[in-house]
Amino acid sequence: MKRLFFICSFVAPLWGHSQPMVSEEKSREIDVYLRSVMREQEIPGIALAILKDGQVLKEAYYGLASLEFQVPVTEASAFWMASVSKHMTCTAIMQLHEQGILEIDREIHTYLADAPASWKGITLRHLMTHTSGLPESGKGSERGARSARGTYSAAQMYGNAGKDTLAFPPGEGFLYSDEGIFLLGYLIHKVSGLSFREYMQKKIFDPAGMHSAYLMDQFKIHPNQVSGYAKRNGEVIPDRNSWRLIDTEINAAGGVYATLRDMVHWERSMTEQTLLSENSKNLMWESYTLKDGRRTHYGFGWNTQRVNGKRILYHPGVSGTEYLRFPDDGLSIIVLTNQADYVRSIAQNISGILGISPGISEKDIKTGTPVTYEPDLSEVKSLVGQYEFQPNQHFYLDEKFLVEIILKQNEPWIEFPANKEIRNRFRLAKLENGRWMQLSWDPAFLEVSLETTTGKDANRSLKVYEHDGLEEYCVGELVKVAPRD
Repeated sequence: MKRLFFICSFVAPLWGHSQPMVSEEKSREIDVYLRSVMREQEIPGIALAILKDGQVLKEAYYGLASLEFQVPVTEASAFWMASVSKHMTCTAIMQLHEQGILEIDREIHTYLADAPASWKGITLRHLMTHTSGLPESGKGSERGARSARGTYSAAQMYGNAGKDTLAFPPGEGFLYSDEGIFLLGYLIHKVSGLSFREYMQKKIFDPAGMHSAYLMDQFKIHPNQVSGYAKRNGEVIPDRNSWRLIDTEINAAGGVYATLRDMVHWERSMTEQTLLSENSKNLMWESYTLKDGRRTHYGFGWNTQRVNGKRILYHPGVSGTEYLRFPDDGLSIIVLTNQADYVRSIAQNISGILGISPGISEKDIKTGTPVTYEPDLSEVKSLVGQYEFQPNQHFYLDEKFLVEIILKQNEPWIEFPANKEIRNRFRLAKLENGRWMQLSWDPAFLEVSLETTTGKDANRSLKVYEHDGLEEYCVGELVKVAPRD
């Protein structure tokens, strides 16, 4: 695929009382990293902002907004935020909460008298934290079982949502649900007297200084709107998300389009009290706790966690966006791309280049207990080699994914993807249950462990488990394809 590596970059030395966080050297390192990841993951274009206390440290634009017309990404390019939009909808709910119009711990029936009886017990807090029991769109959701032909009114979509069966009683589980966020948008419309689109423009975008932001409407022409892409069978293809055409009235779960400058203004509104009080923002950033005491690591439209005491907020978008915040450090990283199928680790890796990533050791493991002795060296050496990841039926890979386990000072380290220039590298720690835990932090909270299953040395395979803090899933297997000396 041909790509124009157009780069426009601005670096500001604004880090505290000492040296600037983003030095010229670090800025160049980030540029080199992004060129490499764009090439390897076939990302047409990227817009990047790094901010400290709302002030821009680095603003840069790379590549193309349109492959078809070879248009470069610029400050005028409007990217689809997708699920990064969710916390903006939650911000609107919290505005109405501060005004006394909505109470987040009231049941939804308080505000929607015609809500079905099956929704009894669902509060606004449940909707914002994905703990209502409402299903995922397209997976058991009547609202998601839709045709892209024509459009549906908000009332029709609300009626379809009312036919759904809850996956669990409110507050007893976590299920990521666009439907729940849609209901928040419907509530905003009902109690404010404005359409959802009007409310977001007048009460969110305009006060925040997001003068180029708008809500998705596939039936309108928007100048400078970035073209979306995906990958299929090793080829980059257009990704227009046509199934969303019907969401013309309420795009609460993922409908915002914004330029990087819009998102810079948004970050400043999160840093200051432009839209919400500090109390409301802190409430949004706290993990919800289920009735059985388990923490979901999700707040009001944000993945949220603490690592080594450092508070981390994050949300990706299906269109290829990332928003990573370290509020205690005042540092934020905004990554906007037009490639839906790249690995969502750019913001995390940039935080590593900047030296802001929290260090992970055995004491930070939350879903397993480390051994209190040194593992046998022969056991460690038996892990060494190259593996191919073979996902189970619930996961899809567009290309072969190779992993290497190596020894560094007699400790096992895992590197992936082994067939790429840009690799993630993490130390492995032995757990009392016999597994090996990958010592890494994930912005959305995920711990990965490996379990030896069969064979020795060259025939060894490892089952791969992911734990999201609530449930554990076996996602596939690492099969050794080559030993390593």
